[in-house]
Amino acid sequence: MAKIPRRDRRTSRPMPPFRAVLALDAEGFSRTSSAHQKILNITVRDVLEEAFGRSGLGDLWHRCSFPQHTGDGYMVGVPPEYLPLLIHPLMDELQGVLDDAQPHLAFEDRELRLRMRAALGLGPLPDSGGAEPGDGIGTAMTDTHRLLDAPALKEALAGADPDITLLVVGLTTRAYEDAVLGGYTLLSPRAFSAIEVAHPAKGYRAAAHLRVPRPSSWSADATAGPATAPIPTGHVVFEAVRRG
Repeated sequence: MAKIPRRDRRTSRPMPPFRAVLALDAEGFSRTSSAHQKILNITVRDVLEEAFGRSGLGDLWHRCSFPQHTGDGYMVGVPPEYLPLLIHPLMDELQGVLDDAQPHLAFEDRELRLRMRAALGLGPLPDSGGAEPGDGIGTAMTDTHRLLDAPALKEALAGADPDITLLVVGLTTRAYEDAVLGGYTLLSPRAFSAIEVAHPAKGYRAAAHLRVPRPSSWSADATAGPATAPIPTGHVVFEAVRRG
């Protein structure tokens, strides 16, 4: 009897390693001039690097997976055990660094400012260290960027005082449950608000959580004044702004 050849078939495969993902976007980037876009483009990376350093994560910054400038933002991946530290203290330090950067941006143009949305996600993502294409591509990355573009995050930033609240942060459900509900951050779950991420045109809907490191409210009535007073911070000169 003739031997029947074994048919090729799909098989199971190992999962890629888990990565925590941080993605950021600058508010109103497309509405700024080309010259100012260059300044903001460079400053985005520099403020993030500075925040990593202030958080005691300088070495991690230099070991990030699939770092990528997105024009009006930046994206990095880190080992999953660092997710709680990205949530806190990194996001609080980033708010402070953005505050420090404002006077130097205003030196270029008094209307120029850098305010950002951040999204944090978690999941298995391929990471060849740049040796192969497709690093960082997967559901966790898609969920993080859908969250970054969520109307709830944009509305939270737009509805805050532009001189006080410079950052809003969204966490995917997995990131929130594993790091915050898991008790690995110093932040109480009460520091977060439940939001919905809805992109009807893409057929996408998901739950997420929002935190504002320095909350405030904003009124178009200038006589009302800010709801909270700005917190004084030191100033640091950014090479990026000087190069711009």
